Amino acid sequence: MAPLTILTDSDVQAILHGITPAEAEHLATALEDAFIQYSCHGDAQYQPHRSVISRETTGATSIFMPATTAQNIGVKIVGVGGQPRETPTTTDSSATDGGGGGVGGGKPVAGLKSVLTLCDSAGQPVGVLNAAELTGFRTALGSMLLYRLRQMTEKVVVFGAGKQAEWHIRLAVLLRGKDIREVTIVNRNKERTRQLLDKLSKSWPSHIELGAFSEDGGSGLEQLIVDADVLFFTTPSKTPLFPASYLLSDKARQKARYLGAIGSYTLEMGEIDPALISAVGEQGASAPFSSQVWQGHIVVDSREACLHEAGEFVKSELKPEKWLDVGQVTDMLRQGRQDKEMKEWLESGFVIYKSVGVGIMDIAIGNQLLELARTKNVGTSIGNF
Repeated sequence: MAPLTILTDSDVQAILHGITPAEAEHLATALEDAFIQYSCHGDAQYQPHRSVISRETTGATSIFMPATTAQNIGVKIVGVGGQPRETPTTTDSSATDGGGGGVGGGKPVAGLKSVLTLCDSAGQPVGVLNAAELTGFRTALGSMLLYRLRQMTEKVVVFGAGKQAEWHIRLAVLLRGKDIREVTIVNRNKERTRQLLDKLSKSWPSHIELGAFSEDGGSGLEQLIVDADVLFFTTPSKTPLFPASYLLSDKARQKARYLGAIGSYTLEMGEIDPALISAVGEQGASAPFSSQVWQGHIVVDSREACLHEAGEFVKSELKPEKWLDVGQVTDMLRQGRQDKEMKEWLESGFVIYKSVGVGIMDIAIGNQLLELARTKNVGTSIGNF
């Protein structure tokens, strides 16, 4: 019987910030395995629904995200602190639409706290992990699964300056650093951007230029986007971060790009202009991306989840049959069942990957972190729990 391993936030950070490229590839393989089981071998039917509980008297929200695999069962609990408020009336719109302040309304003051509890398939507890760092890491790792295949990745642009942005940058550099020349952060909060730049620069490859975009009032943002090979979107924006026209111009369409979008997670949110997503799905000789997109497809972590939570993709009205699960794509690649056009699309075409997050990601990466913790002698172990 394996001992119960407890990993604090500092334990998880110590492991993740110390992983090697080989270890990152191993973690990516584990995540691919989970996605393949989910999308291709029936694991989707064994996933419980997440639950959200909000207390109107305190403004606090609790989110319960259970998941199962053949090897593990687990649940991630996320707490969103809030301020007490009066009991809402039926005319208080902030009671139902979130009020713009938090998951369930009210103004969050304590930030997100989360914990992942893991058991083996028989229900024996094997791990308790602080999940704050883990969540950002596993989401970014999902974006890396197809990004690793890209031929061109010299110029990377990241929207956002939080934990998700940080891990997209760290993993991109860890896995493809020798091919990257520039990383640019786009974020309105200058202080938060400065903090992220300071954190990253402590151990940064000398051949990669790291900086932040500064709006000049002209066409600077459009030029930055047109020049980019890779765009990562990590913000909870409710409006597109730039208009579709930036990437629909003749100049922009002279090259293809990889877009990884993970920020929006409700139907009201949207980082990418729905018109751009619609254009990607168009087919025929006159379609904007006809030579850059394989049969009008995009890739998602879970089509079912994205249909309920990915706002801009639902608004785009791109037909769901054009949304490929990343598990399906990965399985085809492993089995050698992809055709030449699909392979070219993934490596050098216009690829959009969208993730809203699914519980199996936490279980897959959480389980791997427990293995790394035991190997590296990190954390606290309790025998005979």
